[in-house]
Formats: sequence, C-alpha cells, structure tokens
Amino acid sequence: MTKVNLEQTDIFSMFDIVDEVAEQKKREDEERRQKAEALRKKMDLAKQASPTTPSATAASKPEPEKFDVNEDTVIRHYGESIEITSYFTTEELAEGLLVKKKEGEDERKPLDGEMLRKRMEKDYPEMVKEHTEVVFLKSKNLVIVTQKAKKKGTDCMEESLSYDSGSSFSAFPFPRIPFTVLRDFVAVARFYGEVELEVHADIYLQDGKYFLDFPQQYVNKYWVQVIESSEDIIMRVEDAVKVLEIHSHHNMQPIPSSQDNQSERVPGRYYAIVGNTHKFFPDITVRKYISNEYGHRNLEPEEIFENPFHKIPAFNENAIEVCV
Repeated sequence: MTKVNLEQTDIFSMFDIVDEVAEQKKREDEERRQKAEALRKKMDLAKQASPTTPSATAASKPEPEKFDVNEDTVIRHYGESIEITSYFTTEELAEGLLVKKKEGEDERKPLDGEMLRKRMEKDYPEMVKEHTEVVFLKSKNLVIVTQKAKKKGTDCMEESLSYDSGSSFSAFPFPRIPFTVLRDFVAVARFYGEVELEVHADIYLQDGKYFLDFPQQYVNKYWVQVIESSEDIIMRVEDAVKVLEIHSHHNMQPIPSSQDNQSERVPGRYYAIVGNTHKFFPDITVRKYISNEYGHRNLEPEEIFENPFHKIPAFNENAIEVCV
C-alpha cells in the first residue's frame, strides 16, 4: 500500500521561493534575542559589582572652558542666535560685572555663565537655575544655553499640583509629534521593560523634522539618570529644539513620582511617561510644567502626538446598518 504524504507544503516551498517576510521576521527575532542576551549579561555584571550610586560612578566632568566671551560671541539657545551684547555692555565684556559691596568700594568680577543665565531668565523663564547649563565653546566663540534632563524615578508616588486639559493655558506650539516617534520609544521601553528597567529619551525638532535621542544614562528598576555631559549632547543634537522629555515606568503605571515632580520643572517644557509597557497598548501620561504657582498641566496624548487612528480608511459604509 502506497503511503501518502499529507504534510502541508506552502507555495514558497513548493516552488523553492524564499519567503522574504518570513526571513525578515527570523532576522528580527534573532537580533532581538542577541540584544536581550547582551542586556542580561549587563544586568548580571551590575549585580556582581559593589552597590554604587550614579553620582559615585559617573565619569568625572572635563574642566569647563574659561568663560572668555567678547563682543563677537554669539549665544545659541535651541536654534536661536542672540548677540551677547543683548545682555552685557561692551564695558562689562571688557572689564567684568560691577558688583556692589556692603562695605568699601565696588569691584569688577569676571563674567561667568551664571551671570548670563540670570539676565536671560527674564526673557526665557525656562532658564531656571536648577535645570539650566551654560556652556562656552571657545573654538567657535559660542555660548550654548541648554536644559539637561534630570533623574527620573518611580520610588514613591506623590500628588502634584496640576490643572486639567480644559484650562486656558496656551496650546502645543509645535507641529504634532509623529506617532512613529512615540512608537520607536515604546519599542525600546518595552524591550527594557521585559527586565523591569526604566529608560529615558528626548524628542527634538530640527528643520521641521522630529527625532528621538537616547543620551548616555544609568537605568534601574526604580529610576533612570542621564550621565552624558551637556557639551557632548550639544555637539550631537546641535541647534535642535528639545520639545519633550519622555521616560518609562516599565510594568508600572505612568503616574509621576515625587522624583519626577522634582525633576520635571522647566517652565514651558513638555514631559511624557509611558507605563505598562507589557501591554499591547501601553498607558501614557503627558503634561506640561507651567510654573511654581500653577504646577503641571495634564494633557491628552493627542494634543502632542499624531493620532494613528484619526484617518478613517475606505470601506463599504452601506454594509453597516445602525439599529436603535
């Protein structure tokens, strides 16, 4: 009796054709497996090392260049070029800032970044001392004013002062961020979330296009901290405008912690937290910091991000009958 082979053969195997979709999925699965293995090795090494804090293990900062500005120095602040003479007189640039002393004669003190920040804060409220860094690049005769992300965490939850999205505060002043940018962050957050680690990124706008940037950082189950120097970040992102800071809470709710509330306090800055990254559709919290008086304003994600479900595809509307 002849034995019949009833094994199902797909059309690709039948004609000896390579299934490109299946092959691509195999490559992606293998790449993910290798990255997951590398991440687990990192975690094993971290567990073997003696307990440390980010501040103790971060590489020492290089000595900042002397704040040797002159009349030709240009201030760069997220794409905007400003003449330094807008904030210092030619006399101050040449001789220093005149400081009044309680006793005795007044004296001149050399200019520094903090003096510039104080004067610029009147025009740029986001330049609060705790979140602003002023970097002088002597080779380019440039002063870069930037805000670097601070430590985020989920160590404990705390109710913060906030206003609902129906308030009269100004709308999002930029084009909506493409959903693909959010998708890419969620993909990375989900990968690290599989081993319960947080992760941070910044979303920038440059020449009308958004991009996602992951600075050097320490990650932990309960916190994430950027350790890359402002100088290095500036050299990489150049004149791009930071629009939003985003971090994950892996398998936990995207509820701002007390650490988040302390760190996310740059006036006018937008912040997002992605939580429950194990879900097919993770949860997301979006907010904007207004001021010490008003705190944070809660926002709907689609006020900031493009809604991927907004466009309705073509379909046979007559096939759907409404019954009431």
